[in-house]
Amino acid sequence: MPPSPTPSREVELARAEADMARLEAQLAEQVARATADAAALSERLVRMRQALTRPEHAGDSRLSQWAMRLEDTESPEPSPELARLREKALDAREAALDTRRQAGLDLQSALRVQQEDAARVEKALTSAESDLKRVEDAARARAEAEAKARRAAEAETQKVVPPPALRPSQEKPSTEAPTRAERLPARAPVAATPAKSDARKAGRVRMHTTIDTRSDSNFFTGFSMDISEGGIFIATVEAVPRGTPVELDFTLPGGRPLTVNGVVRWARDGNDRTPDLMPGVGVQFTTLPPEVANAISSFVATRDPMFYPD
Repeated sequence: MPPSPTPSREVELARAEADMARLEAQLAEQVARATADAAALSERLVRMRQALTRPEHAGDSRLSQWAMRLEDTESPEPSPELARLREKALDAREAALDTRRQAGLDLQSALRVQQEDAARVEKALTSAESDLKRVEDAARARAEAEAKARRAAEAETQKVVPPPALRPSQEKPSTEAPTRAERLPARAPVAATPAKSDARKAGRVRMHTTIDTRSDSNFFTGFSMDISEGGIFIATVEAVPRGTPVELDFTLPGGRPLTVNGVVRWARDGNDRTPDLMPGVGVQFTTLPPEVANAISSFVATRDPMFYPD
């Protein structure tokens, strides 16, 4: 693509064209004046010749001499060379005008093509910017909604009553390394406890937990490999009898709270000989809505569930 003319070149050309126009105007004025002067002199020469040939001037020798001199003087008509050069200059100006006119038409055509291309690009950019803004706004709205849900889940988790310590506070600290069950009070984010006593009176225990890729709480399946036939292991030192109906509130990564019903099928107490096994209860799902099952399946795709025999 050839480079566009620089502004300095445009200015120089405009200045040169203005100078040439002034010169052409001066030449045209001078040619016109010279032609008019020649015509006036020719008329004066004719009149003078006629005046010198009058009878009353025949006796004057000086006038007779002027009559003879002017008789041989040619009329000052414009020379053919002057006329030829004038026509040549006019032809050159017309040719230059034609060339400039054609160049201007070509430039206008190219400019229209450029403007149409620019309009298409601008339209495409406007549409792309609109779609990008729509996607960014939707992503921002989703992020805000997820953050709001996460804050709500964290606030709900903070309302859970922390599990009791395994030994009274007045007991002297042991010099031995604490077991995993003893360290549980420091793991508040993954702890799960039954709710208030009024829920126990109603025959159903309310339990809360938050599950992520590092928490001890996790989903489990039977040998069927089907999460919908399995349940969830909740890491807790709170004893819940087998067969107790529970209502589970748990939060998956991303801050989405879920609620399902289940029943306690097995329990594991803390044991100093196996400190790596977290105490807790296994709750089998009794009702699992499809949307909750889908959310759990998406999570266990990134973290394998634990297995428990049926």
